[in-house]
Amino acid sequence: MEAKELARLIGRLETEPAPFWLGAGIPPSLLETRAGHIVAEAVIAAKLAAAAGCDPGKAAALAVGGELGGEVSELGALAEEYRAAASREAVLARLAHELAVVLQAKKYARMGFDVEGVLREHVAKALDEAAKVEPEAALQLVHELLSA
Repeated sequence: MEAKELARLIGRLETEPAPFWLGAGIPPSLLETRAGHIVAEAVIAAKLAAAAGCDPGKAAALAVGGELGGEVSELGALAEEYRAAASREAVLARLAHELAVVLQAKKYARMGFDVEGVLREHVAKALDEAAKVEPEAALQLVHELLSA
């Protein structure tokens, strides 16, 4: 990827809404951007990995790779590992994605927006991914984030 393409991608990520919020009735000025979602997901993945005794850096990288692997060829291997849930860190990154959506949905719900469908869907997905997680410290963090 050339520098100009990279700059365009970063600009798009900073302004493009995260796709799961499109059509949810959220005003454009309040829509979470893809960049915002990716950062939240990576931070959550790192925290989950630390709680689970895994590599936080790898979990954060997998979260980014899972989101951008199709757009940044250098992240392709990370995207494959993420999609296949081929490591403990990949499972945690996938869980982090769902938790990031849930946290944003709760924020929108507190603002009065009807995001119940998105919230239900991603809580269910988070619980499915959490079923694969050990140890208890990581599950405690999941519980705290779902309750936040």
